[in-house]
Amino acid sequence: MIRISLSPTDLERLRVADAPDFGYELAQSGAQLADRTSGRHLAVWRREVTRAWNPHHSRLFDLYTNLYLPAFFDQIAHATPSGIDPESPPATAHLRDLARSGALTPFTRALADGHSGATSALNQILTGFRTTTLDPYRRGITSAVATASAEAGARAAIGGIDDLLNSLHPSIHWDGRRLRLNTRVEATESLEGRPLIFQPTALASRIAFDPLADSVTVTYPAGTGAIMRDPELHSPAPALVALLGATRAAALVAVVRTPALTTGRLAATLGVSAAAASRHASVLRESGLIATVRNGQTVHHAATRLGTDLVHGSTIDTQPERGAKGVSAP
Repeated sequence: MIRISLSPTDLERLRVADAPDFGYELAQSGAQLADRTSGRHLAVWRREVTRAWNPHHSRLFDLYTNLYLPAFFDQIAHATPSGIDPESPPATAHLRDLARSGALTPFTRALADGHSGATSALNQILTGFRTTTLDPYRRGITSAVATASAEAGARAAIGGIDDLLNSLHPSIHWDGRRLRLNTRVEATESLEGRPLIFQPTALASRIAFDPLADSVTVTYPAGTGAIMRDPELHSPAPALVALLGATRAAALVAVVRTPALTTGRLAATLGVSAAAASRHASVLRESGLIATVRNGQTVHHAATRLGTDLVHGSTIDTQPERGAKGVSAP
């Protein structure tokens, strides 16, 4: 169990994140597949992932132990991923922990020694792993985290900080002075001026504690709802059409579906002239729903976070989409 004393200032600064940490979600997906006793709410997700499983990806499990979870997948989890750097501080710290616990395998030892072949293999594994375990579920994960954050905000508004902290998860307890986290590690910690962040995590089954130099994060399961595969976008939802009009809604969906869409491609998709497509894009840009970048004579359009959430939110009735900044204690 971890115990943390919280001052009034600490309580004022704590927040519940309302955006997923996709790097941590990716790391948790590996933990769930390595642990056969994971929660029932992930049964559908596990079944779908297992059907598309590549046995070569099992080498990734060498990075996991009962105590240590790899926390350096952020770059590979981005929508436009870059490669893993095994010499980054989080990666070297994790490999050092594995070495201290005697859990290094030939694969992880090669990573620790900086062998380029092992690094290339890890990047290939993680890229394939991400496309199977994470990418088809990003909207569902985002929705689950958003819902957990919104529920925490409602608790804080109604019952204050005590209700907020004691309702996050059964393994998180608050007695008015000290926060107790039911983890596998026994320790007494201090924030030392760092903000405390609670991170709902869709693919987690238990809480975890992560003290960093500039913040302290407690991750906890976002809820018990099943994580379902994201539906594909084909045409604008009726709610989006009612809000924007048929053509403009179709334009926004086209930009969301195709990053860096050109004005010419947009016009062809909508069946309108290039001038008309440009006018629709201008309205969407002025509304903050898309961004436009010129590359020579070609104009490219990309959806903003607001535009993406508007399109995705209009197609989900039971799982609301979320914002990005988090809920702070009142």
